[in-house]
Amino acid sequence: MNIIKTLDQLPEKRPVVLAFGFFDGVHRGHQAVLQACLQLAREKKAMPVAVTFYPHPLTVLLPSASIQLLLSESEKEELFKQMGFETTVVISPTEEFLGQSAGRFLQSLSRITSLCGIVTGENFTFGKNAEGNAELLNSYFLDKGVFIQIVKLEKAEGGVISSTRIRKCILQGDVKKAGYFLGRPYRICGDIIHGFRRGTEVLGFPTANLKPERERAVPGDGVYATRAFIRGRQYPSVTNVGTNPTFGNKERSIETFIFSFDEKIYDAPFALEWIEKIREEKQFPDIEALCRQIEEDIKRAKQILEV
Repeated sequence: MNIIKTLDQLPEKRPVVLAFGFFDGVHRGHQAVLQACLQLAREKKAMPVAVTFYPHPLTVLLPSASIQLLLSESEKEELFKQMGFETTVVISPTEEFLGQSAGRFLQSLSRITSLCGIVTGENFTFGKNAEGNAELLNSYFLDKGVFIQIVKLEKAEGGVISSTRIRKCILQGDVKKAGYFLGRPYRICGDIIHGFRRGTEVLGFPTANLKPERERAVPGDGVYATRAFIRGRQYPSVTNVGTNPTFGNKERSIETFIFSFDEKIYDAPFALEWIEKIREEKQFPDIEALCRQIEEDIKRAKQILEV
C-alpha cells in the first residue's frame, strides 16, 4: 500500500479515480462507495485512490471532544488494501484545510491533472461549515471532463448505516448488530497487560487482559462470545467487560478466557472479534456462584461460536 499525505502527490501521468470519506469502520455504506470507485477505475483504466483523513477532524475543531473510533488508521489502510486499493491519501485536517471554502477545495481538485473521476456518498460534505455537498461537486465538474458518481446511502433495519449508529450499537453492547452493519465482526487490537491474576489463582479460568488502542470504541459492560487472534491463529473465547463487581473493583477492564489455550502471550499481537453479547455483568454472592456462571457463559459462547 502506497500512503501519501497530499493530493498534490498523486501521479500526473496515470489517470486516477478518487473515493472521498473518513471511512471510520469501513462499514457496508463505505464499502459501496469504495467498490464503486474500484469499478469506475476499471472502466476508465485508471488508478483507484481512497482519500481519507487522520486524525479525526473533530479533534481539530473541538480538541476537548472524546473520540471513539471503530478502526485504527493502520486497520483502515489494511482494509483498503484488501479491497484492491494500491494508494491511499491520508490528509491531515489542519485548521487551514478545514477552514477553506467549498470553492477553494473544488479548485484544488480541478488542479489534479490526472483526475478523471470522483466517487462519494450522497451525504458527502466539504468546505468550511460543510457548505459544499455532493450536488455542488457534481455541478462543478459537469463540463470539466471529470466523472462524478454519487452513491446512495446503504440502509438496514429501518435506518441509514452510519459510523455513529454502529458506535452506538457497540457502546450499548449490541455487537451482533454492529457486525451486521459493518459487514464483518467488530474487532479491537491491543496489548496484553498484567491484571489481578484472579482468573488464574482464584477462579481457575486464566484470562488475557486487553489494553485497547487509544480512542477505540469498547463494547458496554457485559459478557461476550468472542474470537481471539494470536500469532495469526484464531481461538474461541469468552470476554468480560466491566469492573468485576464481585471483587469490588472500580477500574474497568477487558478480560478474555481463551478456550483450550495455555501459552504465554504478553509479547504477542492480540486482537478480539466481538460476536454476540451473552449477558450483563453482575455481582455474585460468592466465588462459587461466579465460577458456576462462568461455566454457563463458556457453554453459551461455544454454542454461539459453534465449537
